[in-house]
Amino acid sequence: MLFKLVNQFALKPTLIRTISESKSLLQEAKGSNLFKLRKSTGYALSKCKEALEKNDGNIEAASKWLDEQAQKEGWSKAEKLKNRQTKQGTLVLYSDREKNQATIVELNCETDFVARNEKFLDLSSHLAKSILLNAQVNGSKEMIDKEELNKIKYLDQSRTLGDQIALAIGNVGENMSIRRAVIFNLKENEYLGWYMHGSISGPMNNCHFGKYGALVNFSLTQRNENYKPFDIGRQIAQHIVGMKPQTLGEMPANEINSDEPVKIDENETRLFYQEFLMKPNCRVLDFLNENHTKVNDYARLECGEVLENDENK
Repeated sequence: MLFKLVNQFALKPTLIRTISESKSLLQEAKGSNLFKLRKSTGYALSKCKEALEKNDGNIEAASKWLDEQAQKEGWSKAEKLKNRQTKQGTLVLYSDREKNQATIVELNCETDFVARNEKFLDLSSHLAKSILLNAQVNGSKEMIDKEELNKIKYLDQSRTLGDQIALAIGNVGENMSIRRAVIFNLKENEYLGWYMHGSISGPMNNCHFGKYGALVNFSLTQRNENYKPFDIGRQIAQHIVGMKPQTLGEMPANEINSDEPVKIDENETRLFYQEFLMKPNCRVLDFLNENHTKVNDYARLECGEVLENDENK
């Protein structure tokens, strides 16, 4: 009986060899090019060792080889998983005050578990920054679809957004896709309002996350005594997220008589004529007039919403 117990819990020779090899590799790595390569790239020690052997110990060449191999594996994995539906994900907002621009980007994945993962959110934030840095913007508002987004250069210019997403798919083992993005490019006398709702994380890399998001381009016709521009823009964006208007609508040509009772249709889809979410019995246009504000344009995005000609239907 004792012999059987000893035999049951005895380490097998193959396991002893594996442990011994791992310890030997760690000892070899410390203070060497192997350790430096592992630290700078984050790849497994065994991969780093193979890279150095194939590149005569040259760290720079080995690092490049590792990236190329990871990219190949990523695209291979992405090709295998491309038919899996990606209905989870996040919206990510990034704004650049110096350029007076902002973007909301939708990045999708298969599961809510991955959508909440820090690496996924980190990836989405870097994609948003890449888009604002490298996308061609011709007007005040630019809508960019999946095909065009994948061609945009990533931050370091060494690969495209499509390449970077494929690399992430290879690492995570789950299908991902960048679905769409909107960019606002404001003029000098215009202000940006924004709101993100349903956040699955706090801010990261100066980006904000959520399941719903809105951008508002607005102007002030005169100095506002009630609110700062940021507060006005935020309230309008909150309304847009909550009430889901379909169009701006036309502002009435004549001045509004505030003494007359206002009839508000609950099914109204024009932004200006909806009941203002922050002030019951008041239309959005009444709030705008009171605060000397003009809305020039807006965009509302909802993560996973069904769109016309949508692959994820």
